[in-house]
Amino acid sequence: MKNRLLLILLICAMALSGCGGENLPSADAAGASDTAGVESGSDTADISKNGAGSDVTGAAGKSDAGSGEGSETGAPEQEPFEYNAHLYSSLIAQEVPLEYWDSLYNLCDALRAGEDSFECYGREAYDWCMDSGTLANLMPAACMKITGGTDTGTIRYDMPADEFAGREAEFEKLVEGILNSTIEKDDTDYEKCLKLYDYMETNYSYDYDGRPEGMNDDGYIYFTLQSHSGQCIDFAGVYAFLLLQAGVEAVSVGCFDGVDHEWTYVLVNGRGYHIDPTWALRESADSGQLYLSYFMMNDEIREMEGCPVGDLTVQLLPRFWANMSSVSFAADDDSYYLGKYSVFESMDENRKILHYRDIHGREHLLYYGKLADR
Repeated sequence: MKNRLLLILLICAMALSGCGGENLPSADAAGASDTAGVESGSDTADISKNGAGSDVTGAAGKSDAGSGEGSETGAPEQEPFEYNAHLYSSLIAQEVPLEYWDSLYNLCDALRAGEDSFECYGREAYDWCMDSGTLANLMPAACMKITGGTDTGTIRYDMPADEFAGREAEFEKLVEGILNSTIEKDDTDYEKCLKLYDYMETNYSYDYDGRPEGMNDDGYIYFTLQSHSGQCIDFAGVYAFLLLQAGVEAVSVGCFDGVDHEWTYVLVNGRGYHIDPTWALRESADSGQLYLSYFMMNDEIREMEGCPVGDLTVQLLPRFWANMSSVSFAADDDSYYLGKYSVFESMDENRKILHYRDIHGREHLLYYGKLADR
């Protein structure tokens, strides 16, 4: 299929693009000892310093206790996340009809049950469901493991159906573990974006040696979630997938003009933002700090980094190119952007305040809760 060929070409282009993280200056080099910029309210709870941060998820993540059971505050245990096999993107749905989504959900249910056919509403819906881009982004364990047939609704497995069902179950357990050790159900969309961003920057490393051999047998999002290694297309897809699982609207987007690169587009409080999980990997920063230079960017800032947004590629769109669809991926708000080389310090979730340092080491506060009320 046309989209499958475009996806393969995209992966090859990304592999050759050198879109790895930049070498960011260390916090010491930026003047971390200068605290002249401290604003009022700096006595708020510090997640990264009071023991609530996790060694697994990083400073912005939740604790290993996960649900909050047995916490010192006596907070009630929260309902855990469960894997959502019926992911939905309101952005993509502007271009993809409802019957396509219904067909996809029938496919997902059939695959989880090890069946070899599913109810599908037409050939075009079938082709979209079975496309490698759709499977990679919305049902990663199935990508490269199933193919379509000449008869609409048929499923051809590249492995025994019962083995695939086991593969899918293990993958779902993996995803649930990531979500439940990183975020909580009552987190705001902004908090989910930041915590999962920190998870990505802490736990993933850039693969400078090209596409691993094992990726030929697995979809790239599935492989990267397992290996914690990849390139920009992989990180953008994984981050978007985890955000969708967490209930945040997100989609992987990319560009070919200027630099061949891919990142994640998100909607927070109804507004669009660009988040780049590749260029902020902790291994790229000398100090190992969580830099927020590429978090919640608008179009202007994204383009200043060499990534034009006028002709975006989107794997989930039937025609691949954003400008060939009716979907807008505009990002015109800079309220959450903290500046180049800004560094995460801590987050007070009760008062909805983010503590961060600027390039000169001065401390600042972002009252992100007030931004959500605009």
